[in-house]
Amino acid sequence: MTRFLLRLVILFLIPTSAFASDSDAVVVTIKPLHSLVQGVMGETGDATLLITGIASPHGLSLKPSQVSRLQDAKVVFYIDDAFESFLKTALASLPEKVRKVSLSHAEGVELLERREGGTWEEDIHGHEHGHSHAHDDNDDHGTEADNLHLWLDPKNAIHITRSVAAELGRLYPENQEIYNKNAKKQISRINALDAELRVRLASLAGRPYIVLHDAFPYFERHYNVLAVGSLTLEPDAPASAKRLKDIRAKIQESGATCIFKEPQFDDRLLQTAAEGMPVRLGILDPIGAELEPGADLYFDLMEALATGLRDCLTAHS
Repeated sequence: MTRFLLRLVILFLIPTSAFASDSDAVVVTIKPLHSLVQGVMGETGDATLLITGIASPHGLSLKPSQVSRLQDAKVVFYIDDAFESFLKTALASLPEKVRKVSLSHAEGVELLERREGGTWEEDIHGHEHGHSHAHDDNDDHGTEADNLHLWLDPKNAIHITRSVAAELGRLYPENQEIYNKNAKKQISRINALDAELRVRLASLAGRPYIVLHDAFPYFERHYNVLAVGSLTLEPDAPASAKRLKDIRAKIQESGATCIFKEPQFDDRLLQTAAEGMPVRLGILDPIGAELEPGADLYFDLMEALATGLRDCLTAHS
């Protein structure tokens, strides 16, 4: 009986932090990144998602409650303040105790430069993705010249997963083994999904389409699919008459069969561009606005993109 009681005492004296992190201490800005962070945390805690619902990071203004979450955090994971521009002032005012982690700086992450104009010329490989560059600790990564929808390349998602595991391990060293184990599982899951999507998308190579804004170059390059133009530079910005004219000309020239909208934004602009043209409207959502947050969201998002492309592009076969 004495030994039994001693074991119970020891069990209750073990710090709970060895099993569960502070629920509100880990804050993540957008859904895809939150999913990757939550996958690494597993049952050790729940990361706080800063941008909830169908809200977009484009043109966002922080609410007092969101600022409060940032102030109370121990670590904030975000893409880059050139992407989440609403964070610049908030990050500068955070207490020194808050660790700020830009995942565009994660080791191994590769960035693509922003494409110029509303229509893009094909290169000798059939695509125009802009130049790419890997992270360098001495550069200003990223910048306004970079396209920062970097999570849509599974290779970048793997580098982010590893970086998150290391960062969380610094914050909660007692959980490092758990984070490493969860990261390994998540990377295996990303690789398995990647292999599946490569097979599903192989037949779509070379089939041109138009997007609302240039959010998908990482997905395009990785899976060899072909967007030939975007209606706007930013999804909440109006398109000029010239840009609409250029897009309509590009549809005719390229033989594009689909224009893809994003669920967070009004589709009247796309309807105008498509009017009288032999194209179909589809949906591609780079951020998972209508998906349930959590560790599975990243995988649901990538599958939804592949399904959205196939459903629209093959309907005209």
